[in-house]
Amino acid sequence: MNYIKELNAFYDWLEINELSPSAINLWYALMHINNKAGWVETFTVAESVLCVKTGLTDRTLRKVRNELKQKGRIDFISRKGGRAPIYKVISFLSAENNSGVQKAKEINSVVSAEGSAEGRSGGSAGDSSVLIKLNETKQNETSSSAAMRVNYFDQYMICFKGQPNPIQIQEINCLIEQEGISEEVVCVAFQKAAEVGAKYSYAKSILNNWVQKGIKTVHDVEKEQQSFQQKKQQQFYRGKPRRVEKIPSYFELDKPSNQKISKGDATTDANQIARLKALQEMYRNIN
Repeated sequence: MNYIKELNAFYDWLEINELSPSAINLWYALMHINNKAGWVETFTVAESVLCVKTGLTDRTLRKVRNELKQKGRIDFISRKGGRAPIYKVISFLSAENNSGVQKAKEINSVVSAEGSAEGRSGGSAGDSSVLIKLNETKQNETSSSAAMRVNYFDQYMICFKGQPNPIQIQEINCLIEQEGISEEVVCVAFQKAAEVGAKYSYAKSILNNWVQKGIKTVHDVEKEQQSFQQKKQQQFYRGKPRRVEKIPSYFELDKPSNQKISKGDATTDANQIARLKALQEMYRNIN
């Protein structure tokens, strides 16, 4: 079994198949254990070990284990007496080889039966071609809808250059399963942390803040960001200082003064007052 090829095949398989984040986590753990065991066909591992490696509870572990079996990705046999179950990871590569042999047999069958099918009416051939087109359309729709799915494992690896550890996986699964935050929102938090060069702890603080605000979907995130920008603009315009024009001192000459001026001072300053008034009149004419 080739570890890298199996991982790439698993990513490709997830594009057209639905699988819960906890089940993905368990598949990674089983692959890691099987790799250490030398890629044996079957191996045993205790549930307590898997709980530590995945961060899942016993109940969730059993649930997602059945999910992987139903999806055809693993097989296991439970044993009595407290003994560890026997696991088998179903390889994608062996499945591809088997499907290739099966397709070759089908092609040979079609070729051998081609001569006898020529005498049949064209109506049945037309019906079969329509059925093939309908199946292709359905597969294309399934592929396009699955491509829109977001996997926080992939987003974590893109943003933080590595895989999440079991504690981080447990925290993220708790936010998704208990707090009701969508997986897309988790990916948005990862992106925001990566944009500022931060690590997972920063993304975790963002998610905890959104939980307190009741933000669970991408639409909620967009509304919260719009509200934040509006408040920021309002605070900017409220705090902006007003421009105040400074009035020249000689404009104060028109205002009545309470100061008493003696006759001697009035005679001495008469020429200065006249000159200031002339300057005042000149300034008004200029404006």
